[in-house]
Amino acid sequence: MSSTVVEQISIHEVYDFQDKLGQGAFGQVRTCVHRNTERECAVKILNVDGSSKRRAAARKEGTLWQRVTGHAHIVSLHEAYSDKGFSYFVMDKCERSLCDMLLKTPGVQETDLLSTFRQMLLALEHCHAVSVVHRDVKPANFLVSRSGTVQLCDFGLAELEKPAGLSGLTGTAPFMSPEMVMYDRYTAKTDIWSLGATAYLMLYGRYLYQIKREQLHGRKPSELMHRAIALNVPQPQFKAGKGLPEPSKTAQEFVQALLERNPARRPTATECLQLDVMVRAVECTKEKHTASSCSMAPAIKLAKQATAEFKVPVDPTVAKSMDQLIAQLQQRYRIAAEFGKSFSLPHSGEKSLGWTESQFRTTLSHGGEVSLPVSCLADDISVCSTTVSSGSSSTKSTLVALPPVLCHQPGVSA
Repeated sequence: MSSTVVEQISIHEVYDFQDKLGQGAFGQVRTCVHRNTERECAVKILNVDGSSKRRAAARKEGTLWQRVTGHAHIVSLHEAYSDKGFSYFVMDKCERSLCDMLLKTPGVQETDLLSTFRQMLLALEHCHAVSVVHRDVKPANFLVSRSGTVQLCDFGLAELEKPAGLSGLTGTAPFMSPEMVMYDRYTAKTDIWSLGATAYLMLYGRYLYQIKREQLHGRKPSELMHRAIALNVPQPQFKAGKGLPEPSKTAQEFVQALLERNPARRPTATECLQLDVMVRAVECTKEKHTASSCSMAPAIKLAKQATAEFKVPVDPTVAKSMDQLIAQLQQRYRIAAEFGKSFSLPHSGEKSLGWTESQFRTTLSHGGEVSLPVSCLADDISVCSTTVSSGSSSTKSTLVALPPVLCHQPGVSA
């Protein structure tokens, strides 16, 4: 009987990690460049070392992200990798954040915001059509592609819809729906409320519910925000603050429709897109701004500032440690990657999503080929082939990127 051959592949062999684009409590996002094709992407890196819970959450995120990938208003996920310490998601690199895009628009108008809200709704409509509830809709989770398209990202808190509804307090406090903070079962319509709260923030430059620092008394701001949303106190005011442009009656009514407190009466994403204001938003994007229109930039600037208040603080020591570990992994595989350029390397990330574990149990077939059985979540599978020649014989390693939970465990061929 021939011995079992174990093939290994690491994201660090395939991609060169570059500038850091963002840092969170348990992860970061970097620019990455494919070592063979030189294609530039972004990679989301999650620290899962020593936590089976975080590792399982990362696998779930990859599965749900794959489910919604392929839509114009969703940041595309190309590949997923995992090793002992980290989970990695290779995705499209977007140009800038939503607020930054709007602020760079000369004389940004209300019509620009309404067009943006329409694109956000298109993203949610697609997610909900495939039974995915995002559960963390907010300005920071919308990015803008190089072509200027608004795209939804970060499916770390997403969940599949269930017949009995979902439960659990999750997301970012100011954007949570009443049914969520009151611990009722909720549906995809929780995302519609969150989008309404997002639209309110960007139009009025303040959160839907206002809390005051003197009310904290040792409590977290999120706790007070949950209470305000649950009790609807103080009630939201649909009037611009001093020195800010006044949103139109049409924009106000649009936001109010999304902020219907009774989820049974709250419109779906598809119904929101059929509202007259959203239909007109398509036409308005084709028209030039009028000189008399007031810029919405002051409200958007305040919205950008406000979102920083509820960010999870990042421990600089933890961030530095993560940077060092990633740098070590990159260095370890850099020499191997340079050596590998003399071989036929995979053009990964160009066909479809897959999840690549750092180790695969493979079998040596009668023809001398190392192979893996195919199991996938999608019609297409990204297959990586590396042919290594030695003398007159050659061994072809076929590595199929698969979600670990669905990866078959092959036996050993005689």
